[in-house]
Amino acid sequence: MTPDGPRRKPAGKGKPKAKAKQKRPSRPRRRAPKLRAGEAIALVAAILLFILMFFDWYGAKATTSAETLSGVVTGTGGGSAWDTLEVIPLFLMLAIVVTVGAAILRLSGSDWKPAIPPAAAVCVLGILAAVLILIRIISPPGPEGTFAELAYESTLKLPIFLALAAALGIAYGGWRTMGEEGASFASIGKKLESPRRT
Repeated sequence: MTPDGPRRKPAGKGKPKAKAKQKRPSRPRRRAPKLRAGEAIALVAAILLFILMFFDWYGAKATTSAETLSGVVTGTGGGSAWDTLEVIPLFLMLAIVVTVGAAILRLSGSDWKPAIPPAAAVCVLGILAAVLILIRIISPPGPEGTFAELAYESTLKLPIFLALAAALGIAYGGWRTMGEEGASFASIGKKLESPRRT
């Protein structure tokens, strides 16, 4: 005690204050990449095309001079794409696989950049698939083997037209993705030619 009152403790003395915990700067979370609109369209179209390949694209109607036989011919005149189109399904599967692969490449956030952008490959293969399907719409497969002597008429079913729309969807999705990336076939051609010149 002092005449003036209780003695005050000098500032700075006493229990040491707990040091404030320094907050470490939080790392910004990396957002998972999302598919662009064009990539999503191409992916959905590719899945749809794959499913449609297992449906019947053709019906068969064969006639002789005596009678009409409907639904009897089971050769290459009727069936799904796998049953009737021989090599063409392989090209359709190539378009599907490349489209799905491009979508996976985008979702994985990979930095790998091939010489030919995936969007351009998807667009070209989609066009190729559409052309092949269109050819088989204009010129359906005919009878073979023991059915070759029959007067044969092949009928088109709805799945083949849906498959054509799906193939066009793949091509459109690839083309739209190229626009979203600011790429064009002319710029890709120049990039492919530049290493050769050097």
